[in-house]
Amino acid sequence: MTDTKSTDDVTISREMSSSSSKTSSVEKEIVPVNRSIKKKKPNSVSKSLVGLCKIAAKHLPLVFGVYAMGYFNFSIAWILGIVGITAATDQWRKERNYRMSTARASAIYDDKDVIMARVSDLPSWVFFPDFDRAEWLNKILKQVWPNVGHYVRNIILESVQPGIRESLKAYKLGGFKMEKISLGTMPFRVGGVKVYDKNVSRNEIVMDMDICYAGDCDIRFSVKGLKGGIKDFQMSGMLRVVMKPLISQIPLFGGIQIFFLNSPSVDFNLIGVVDVLDMPGLNGILRRVIIEQIGAFLVLPNKLTFTLSDVVSPIAVKIPEPSGVLRVRVVEAKQLMKMDRVLGIGKSDPYAIVTVGSQEFRTKTIYNTVNPKWDFYCEFVVHEGRSQLCFLRIFDRDETTGDDDSLGKATVDIYSVAKVGKKDMWVTLEDVKSGMIHLELTWFSLMDDPVMLKMHAAETQSLGLSSALLIVYVDSATSLPSARTSSKPDPYVIVTAGNRSEQTSARMRTCDPTWEQALVFLVCNPESDDLYLKVMDQKTGGELGMEKITLVSLLTLPEMELSHQPLSLKNSGPESKLIVSIRLKVMVPGQPMEGDTILDTGDFATEPPSTPPPPPPPPSAETVKVKPDPKPDVPVGNDTQNSTPAPSAAASDTVSLSGISERTSSLDKSMSSSTNTLSVTKTSLDRESSIRRRQKGGLPPGVVSQVQLTLRYSSQRQRLIIVVHKVSQLPGGDQPDPPDPYVKLYLLPDRSTNSKRKTDIVKDTVNPVFDETFEYTVAPIDLPARELEVSVINRKGRFARSPLMCSCVVILGHHDLSQAVTQWFDLKPSE
Repeated sequence: MTDTKSTDDVTISREMSSSSSKTSSVEKEIVPVNRSIKKKKPNSVSKSLVGLCKIAAKHLPLVFGVYAMGYFNFSIAWILGIVGITAATDQWRKERNYRMSTARASAIYDDKDVIMARVSDLPSWVFFPDFDRAEWLNKILKQVWPNVGHYVRNIILESVQPGIRESLKAYKLGGFKMEKISLGTMPFRVGGVKVYDKNVSRNEIVMDMDICYAGDCDIRFSVKGLKGGIKDFQMSGMLRVVMKPLISQIPLFGGIQIFFLNSPSVDFNLIGVVDVLDMPGLNGILRRVIIEQIGAFLVLPNKLTFTLSDVVSPIAVKIPEPSGVLRVRVVEAKQLMKMDRVLGIGKSDPYAIVTVGSQEFRTKTIYNTVNPKWDFYCEFVVHEGRSQLCFLRIFDRDETTGDDDSLGKATVDIYSVAKVGKKDMWVTLEDVKSGMIHLELTWFSLMDDPVMLKMHAAETQSLGLSSALLIVYVDSATSLPSARTSSKPDPYVIVTAGNRSEQTSARMRTCDPTWEQALVFLVCNPESDDLYLKVMDQKTGGELGMEKITLVSLLTLPEMELSHQPLSLKNSGPESKLIVSIRLKVMVPGQPMEGDTILDTGDFATEPPSTPPPPPPPPSAETVKVKPDPKPDVPVGNDTQNSTPAPSAAASDTVSLSGISERTSSLDKSMSSSTNTLSVTKTSLDRESSIRRRQKGGLPPGVVSQVQLTLRYSSQRQRLIIVVHKVSQLPGGDQPDPPDPYVKLYLLPDRSTNSKRKTDIVKDTVNPVFDETFEYTVAPIDLPARELEVSVINRKGRFARSPLMCSCVVILGHHDLSQAVTQWFDLKPSE
């Protein structure tokens, strides 16, 4: 992964410039949004008879409700339930309003002291590298913000409003209409900017910006005639800007692409009559719809694209170039939390949601279990294989209230899968006390060779999965007929491939529309599937023309591509044409992505091989060359405990010294073959007897067991990632009943249940292999002072006491965790 401190990267850190305001005034309280509002004096009317009547009338419904419940002999449980729900709702609103006001202060004001006064209350996306380097960019945004507001208003009316209207119909909320859209006077702020010069094409510029918006926007709408609005709208996330292709004329690049790598964080408050939706369980409807529309507009695979030069074809800017396809198999989960408790017996009704960018899939719900088995497949088109993430969330289905409880979440770095081609892994769930999920992930590279289709299509087609990727670029149409004689049509195109349909946006009142939109499909069998293109009129719903293309015909074309092809439309005018470009790519499974470095998007951990070898022993003055033994070596002694990352497999093939006498006769031959020999110290000869004794079950004096760990810190996610690989040579190997070990972790000094992590139990072995991943949330400033306690416990017998076998403490401040460190740690036997 690219180091964020590399001199090759041009990093412009976050700007929050200091102002002349005094620190003492902001340490007491965050600056109010309206400083002119003064505390009002108590009104004397409140002491009058009218004031007393108002107070009585305000409390009358509550008193009457309590009286009615007593009169009709209602159980006291009803009163307690209503009071509990009211109190919980009120507390939830207070907490959210406080959190939003804190975030708004950090996004609006330039005063560094304002931010530092409440640093503990700020959201996770606020950080403080430098406060003055992005000042020029934020000043530009403030100057052009009115123009941005007009442009965004048109986009919302043309693209976002129709999507929200269609989505709300599923909830029986029709008649949605935007009435007022104003972004206000406060622009979004740029926190950090990073420009890449590695792993990018020479013909493009890639830039990431950490943005946050907490402005004074005023958005009004109506739903079924009910007036409502949105205030305190906040959004934060990582925005990527790609400028390509580079040209030799002003403005030096032909186009620009803008998109979010992953879904941004969105929050807002509702006002007006629809404020009744703004409560737990119900406000999720409108919130979910709005987030979906933002994703459909700006989150990969969707992009906001502009062509800036006439010398560049729009296809070069707007047609997508996916990195590959990620297939996720959600196999099962285990040890999930018990959310529904009846008579002391716990259960849950879990389901999982898998997300990459704006693409989302949901498994079926498995009822009454904490160990569900889904065996669910889903596939994602990945556009930025080096930067995108796969998110998994597990929920407990509550059919009574509809408010599903979280059972945990997990994050997978897609590039860690793309590098190896395929992964079968158990992932520990975050933000819960227990739970793991079993995933099988396969990376598919994209090729334009039809021969590869015949080689790999049979297996995937038998499962009903995809074997090819289809890109359809709808450019324009000419001479379309009018659906009505009185006016021109409002045409849009519906594209159908297999059982999936997508449509372009509509163009108003024209017979010669230009769309310039690209649609991406996953195809099961290109040899039998067809592509349907249908031009429709939005105003009347009538068909303006259609065309059918057999995908098998693309297999014979050069690079399986049809470029800028005018198609004659059936059931249309005599001169009606639809101009499209079509590309077909074959999905090749298990093909690793080329390159071994990635764009830096937060130092996310990648898992090492399941059983990485230990470091070789240090060289000495006298060495003997022998051929490496095919059996893996068992690490011994304290010399393996160091803070350097584990070397690659080719460089760390250590030597097992069993059978030295047989190798001595071929010593000269092994020395002549340097590529097949390794340097081994004479002291290693003395270790052979120790290894043999350990393999027989005895533990020689001065020799300890060892545990192999991988440690890594993700600065953007503020996560400490720990992979417990295996433990070598535990005591008890010579006993008739070997131990049942497992590993328990604590992040000191915290010894609570929230800090405890533990692996599964491995039966009857002194050399257990775990390969399990755990995560802790740790602030960067606290990481050097934290310690990781690793204990190996023997869980022999169902009701037996769990004796401590051995343990160690890892001081995190002694290791550079900006990159993954894989290492053996000595374990001290229990006393």
